[in-house]
Amino acid sequence: MKLPVYDKQGQVVEEIEFDETALGKFVNFKLIHAAVTRYLTNRRQGTVKTRTIREVTGKSAKPYKQKGTGRARMGRVRRFGSRGGATAFGPRPREFSMDMPKKARRQAMKSALLGKLRDNEVMVLRDISVSTPKTREIADAIKNLKLQSGCLFVIPKHDENILKSCRNIQNADLCVYSDLNAYSVLRRKNVVFTKDALQAFVEEVKK
Repeated sequence: MKLPVYDKQGQVVEEIEFDETALGKFVNFKLIHAAVTRYLTNRRQGTVKTRTIREVTGKSAKPYKQKGTGRARMGRVRRFGSRGGATAFGPRPREFSMDMPKKARRQAMKSALLGKLRDNEVMVLRDISVSTPKTREIADAIKNLKLQSGCLFVIPKHDENILKSCRNIQNADLCVYSDLNAYSVLRRKNVVFTKDALQAFVEEVKK
């Protein structure tokens, strides 16, 4: 299939060939779901913790006698349900990380990108480089390309100027092609490759 290549003004300057079969024959939704679940789960720190009755500071004696006060009976102030007391069956520190084979993660990313491609949500930009960090240039390019609904820019290598120009723009992400994953592809509506990044990505997926 042929993909149009745009410039920053939103004009088509050329067309390039792209082999859709390099991404697979069909969109594997189950694999994508597993990869995204793994990614989000591995971001959890698992450090949340509540105190048990043994860890709460306070006396273990009854605050007042059982009968004769006209008040409801009450045990120690550290008990579950008391204000400032312990939490019953509360969360404890734990490990949430999940594992997934590298080939499966790679295929999930390709499958997610194939779905975007078939939904016409993949674009190719001739170049996005900027000489100095300047948010206005990237913001104007997003406006010209009609990407205000959200986009992921994929570049061939790390560029500090582009990073600083994109990081303050809402709904815009930046990623090197080698760091692509299923979650980053699906997080934004459109995926915008630079021409060099797409060529490098195609060579990578063919390996």
